[in-house]
Amino acid sequence: MAHVEPNIAFESFQGKLKRDDRIVFRTRNGRTHAYAFDNPFRGTASAEQAQTRSTFGMAVKQASVILNDPAQRTEWERRYASYRKHYRSSSSARYYSTLRGFIIASLKSPQ
Repeated sequence: MAHVEPNIAFESFQGKLKRDDRIVFRTRNGRTHAYAFDNPFRGTASAEQAQTRSTFGMAVKQASVILNDPAQRTEWERRYASYRKHYRSSSSARYYSTLRGFIIASLKSPQ
């Protein structure tokens, strides 16, 4: 870990500069730090990983269909409003800040 003094353009920057970058920037307590990481695994995905990716991909496609259909979108907006109301009263619930994220999470989880 290294402390970084960023210029004004990167003052509150967090994350990687590009997809295959090995350096990640994080800002905590007003100070920016650079972390280097290495993920040496380059093998094929396990059966569980492939299943998870497939499930997530199908949920994303279904969410796109739902968001493009006005009737379904209205129903999901109603569910999302109820979810947000419940979340405010219960800090134990997982919070999704967008309707799309809420739909994807709902479609991925067993019902």
